[in-house]
Amino acid sequence: MTVPTPPVQVPDPSSRAVSLRALIFRLTLGPALILALVLGGLLTQQQVSDRRQLLLSHGHASAEQLAELIELSDGQPLQQRLDWLHKSLLALMLEKDMVRSVHIYSIKGDQLDADTGLQVLATAGPRPRSPITDLHLKDREEGFIFEKGSGIQVLHPLRAGELTCWIAIELHRPYFTIGAYQVALAALLGLILCTLAALTWSIFLSERLARYLERMGKAVEEIGQGQLDRRIAPGENRELNVLAEHINQMAQNFASYQEEATTNLLQSMDDLRQSLDSMEEQNIELDLARKKALEASRVKSTFLANTSHEIRTPLNGIIGFTNLLLKTEVDELQQDYLQTILRSSENLLTTINDVLDFSRIESGNLVLDHIPLNLGQLLEETLQILAPFAHENRIELVPLIDEQLPTTLIGDPLRIKQVLTNLVGNAVRSSTDGNIPVRASVQSSRDAEIVVRISVTDLGNRIDEEGRRELRQLLENSAQNPGQQISSNGLGLAIARSLMERMRGSIGIDEAAGGGATFWVHIPLHLERNRNQPAQEQFPGTRILVADTNRMTRLQVSQLLKQWQVEAIELDDTSTLQPALEQMWNHDALPDAVIIDTAIAGDDVTSFVATIQQLVDTYQCRVIIQGSPVELRRCYEQLRTRVLTFLAKPVTRDNLLRALRRSLPQQAHNRPATTNQSTLPWTAPPRVLAVDDHEANRHLVSELLRALAIDVTIADSGEQAVRLCGQQRFDMVFMDIQMPGMDGIEATRKIRAAEKDGRMPIIALTAHAGAEEKARLLSAGLDDYLSKPVSENQLNNMVKRWMKILVPGGQAARQQGNPRLVDIAESLELSNRDATLARDMLQMLIKGLVADEQELNRCRANNDHRGLFELVHRLHGGCCYCGVPRLREATAALQEHLRPQQSDDNPDIDQQKVEAVTREIRALREWSSEQDLDILFGLTASA
Repeated sequence: MTVPTPPVQVPDPSSRAVSLRALIFRLTLGPALILALVLGGLLTQQQVSDRRQLLLSHGHASAEQLAELIELSDGQPLQQRLDWLHKSLLALMLEKDMVRSVHIYSIKGDQLDADTGLQVLATAGPRPRSPITDLHLKDREEGFIFEKGSGIQVLHPLRAGELTCWIAIELHRPYFTIGAYQVALAALLGLILCTLAALTWSIFLSERLARYLERMGKAVEEIGQGQLDRRIAPGENRELNVLAEHINQMAQNFASYQEEATTNLLQSMDDLRQSLDSMEEQNIELDLARKKALEASRVKSTFLANTSHEIRTPLNGIIGFTNLLLKTEVDELQQDYLQTILRSSENLLTTINDVLDFSRIESGNLVLDHIPLNLGQLLEETLQILAPFAHENRIELVPLIDEQLPTTLIGDPLRIKQVLTNLVGNAVRSSTDGNIPVRASVQSSRDAEIVVRISVTDLGNRIDEEGRRELRQLLENSAQNPGQQISSNGLGLAIARSLMERMRGSIGIDEAAGGGATFWVHIPLHLERNRNQPAQEQFPGTRILVADTNRMTRLQVSQLLKQWQVEAIELDDTSTLQPALEQMWNHDALPDAVIIDTAIAGDDVTSFVATIQQLVDTYQCRVIIQGSPVELRRCYEQLRTRVLTFLAKPVTRDNLLRALRRSLPQQAHNRPATTNQSTLPWTAPPRVLAVDDHEANRHLVSELLRALAIDVTIADSGEQAVRLCGQQRFDMVFMDIQMPGMDGIEATRKIRAAEKDGRMPIIALTAHAGAEEKARLLSAGLDDYLSKPVSENQLNNMVKRWMKILVPGGQAARQQGNPRLVDIAESLELSNRDATLARDMLQMLIKGLVADEQELNRCRANNDHRGLFELVHRLHGGCCYCGVPRLREATAALQEHLRPQQSDDNPDIDQQKVEAVTREIRALREWSSEQDLDILFGLTASA
C-alpha cells in the first residue's frame, strides 16, 4: 500500500511581512522614546553637574571664611585662639549639612604623623575617608580639591608668613548622590509619560488607517474576483484618496480591457477558421510542389547520369589509349603532346566529377569508393594537370612526398584528386612568381589504417584580406548560410570540405611566413590488403649534378635521387656550371649525368643552347634538360640530338626514373626485375569475357587484360555474352551495363539463371559514376563495380583480387570435404605471404563479429531482408580476405539466398542459413578467445 506523500508547504511571503500597525508603532514610538531618552539623559547630566558644582562652591566658601576668621584672631593668646578655633569648626559642621569633617594640618612641627607626615592642629568630625599626606601638599600654594575613592575634600592654605598650615573640609558625598537619584527619577517619570502619550497616539492612528485599508483591500479583492463595477469611497487622507482613485481607474481599465478581449477573441476565432481553410489549401499546393521538386530532382539526376555516361564513354577510350601509346617508343616532344592530351582529358573528367559530386553533396547521396590507389602518383598527376595554369603565373608546383608513404592504399582516388585539385588551384590563383610546395606525409598509423597529411602552401600575393577571410570562414564554419554568396575559390574549397567530412578526415588553414597560408588535409586511408611491395630501384655508386637556381625544385630532385642511392651534387650558382665541370674533368670525377634547369637560360635561349652543346661536346656529359613544357619546346629542336632526354616540370617520380634509365644504361642492367608475372595469382592464364557495345572500350579492355597474361574473349552485346557463357566456361566477366537491346543487368540475370558449376564473378563496367548505381548493380547479381574511365591499375587490382579468391579460396575449399574453421595458410596466401597483414586482417574481422552478430539478430527479428543482405554481403567480403572458409561459405550461401528477394516485400528467409551464419560467428569468436594470433602467424620472435 502506497502512503500518500503530504503536499509540500510553500511558505507564504506575506507571513514574513511587517504589519502596517506595527510599522506605525515603530515610526511613532521609536522617535518619541529616543527623544525622551536623549532629553532625560541631558537633563540628568546637567542636574548632577550643577549639584556637584554647588557642593564644591560651599566647600570653598566655608574654607575661605574659616581662614579669614583664623587670620583675624591673630595676636590673641594661643590657648584662647585654639578654643575659639575648635568652636568655629563645630559651628561650621552644624551649620553646613553638606560638611562631613573639618581638619587643620601643619606640615611642620614636633608631632608629625609617621604615615601622613602632617601634624593635626585642630579637627572636628570623623576621620577622613581618604587621608592626605605631605606629598599632596608639597609645592602647592593655592587651594585645590582632593578627590580619591568615595571621599572629596576642599583644601585651602592659611597664609601667615610662611605657608605651613592647610584647612581640609571633607564634603558629604551622600548629599550629592541623593540629589542625582532624585533627578534621574524625575527624568524616568517624564520618559514614561511621553511613551504613554506616543503609544496612545499611535494606537489611534493605526486603528484609523487599518480600518480604511481593510475596506480598500476588500474592494480590491472583489475587483480581482471579477466585480469590475466595485469602487472605493474617498477618505479623509489625501494620499489614500489618490491610491483609491488609481484603484478605481484600474478597475475601469480592466472592464474596458475585458470587453475588448472578448471582442478580439471572437474575431480571432473567426480568423482561425479562415486560416485553417487557407492552410489546408496551402498544404495541398505544397504537396504538389514537393512532388514537382522530386520529379525535377529525378530528372536532374537522370540528366547528370546520362551526361556523365555519354562523356565518360569516349573519355575511357581517350585516356586508355593515350596511356597505351605512352608505353610505346615515342620521342620527348610526342610524349609531351600525349601527356597534354592525357592531362586535359583527366581535367575534363575532374570537372564532370565536380558537377556530379556537388549535386550529390546537396542531396546527401554521396557515397565514397574504396579501391586501391597510389597516393603519390595521384598527387603528381594532379600537379601535372594544373602545371600549365601555374606556369602562366611563373609558379613552380613542387611535390614533396615522404618516402615512408605506402605505395598502395585503399580509398577514393577520384574524390581525393578533386580535393587536391581545389586546394592547389586555390593556391595558384592566390600566388605569382614563386614556389608552391605540396607535401604528403604519414601523420599517424594504427593497425591497417593510416592518416596522411597533405599540405599546400601558397604565397598569398594575389589575394586580398577579404578573400582570405572568406576562405578561412568556409573552413572554420561547419554550417553554411544558405543566402551567402560564395566566390569561385570558395566554391571549390566548400566542395573539398564536404568531401573531407564524408571521408572522416579534416581540413584546415594555417598562417605561413611571408603573408601566405598553408591549406592542409588529414585523410584516413586503409592499407591495401593484397599489396605487393615493389622492388626498390637502386643505382648505387651513381653521381648526378643538379644545376638549378630554384632551391625547392633542386631539393625535390635531390630527395628522389637519394631514395635510389644516387649521390646528388647540388649547384645553385649556375654561372659556375662550366668551371665546375671543367674542374671535375681535370680530376677525372665527372658525374654520370647532369640535370640542367631551363631557368638558367632566362630569355636568351640561344646562349643556353650553345652552353649545353659546348658541355656535351667538350666534356661528353650526359645531359638531362629540366623545365616547363613551354621552355622545353623552345630548345627541343636544337638539342634533341645532343641531350639524352627532356624532363617536364613538375618533376614526377616515374619521369625522373625513366630519365635515369635512359641516361644510365649500364646501371639499368643491374637493377632488379620489376615484371609483374611473378606476382600474378594464377598459374594458367584465366579466361575472361569482356562485354561492351563501344568498340574503343572493347579494344582498350582487351589490350589491358592481355598485358596481364589473360586470355580475353570479347562480346559486343548482351545477347552475345549470354550465348558465349552458355557455350564455354569463363573465370570472370567484365560486363558493360548500358547497351542497346539486352543491357548488362538483364544479361547478368540470364547468366546467373543458367549457372550450374558454381558462381562466376561478374564485374560491372559502367560510365554511371553514382554510388547508388553501384548498390543497384550489386543487388541485381553483379559481384563488383568499376567506373569508367578504367585505369590500368584499377583493372589490374580487380583481376588479382578476384583471382586470389577463386584460385586458393574457391578451388581449395571445394577440394576439402570438411573445411577448417580458420586456415592460417590460406590467410597467408591471400596476403601475399605478409604475416603481419594477414594477422591484421583476421583481427579486424574478429573485432567486428560482436556487432555483426547483434545486427544479424536485429535484422532477423525485424524481418529486414534488405539490411540482412547488406550485412551478409559486407561480412562475406571481409571473409574473402581471411582464411575463414566455413564462415565464408555460410555467408555466401545466405547471400545468394537473399539476392533474388531484394525486390520482394514479403521475402521467405531461410532461417537455417541465418542460423548457420550465427553459429559460425560464435565458433570463430570462441576460437579467437583461446588463441594468440602473433604466435599462429609466427610474429613473436620478430616482435
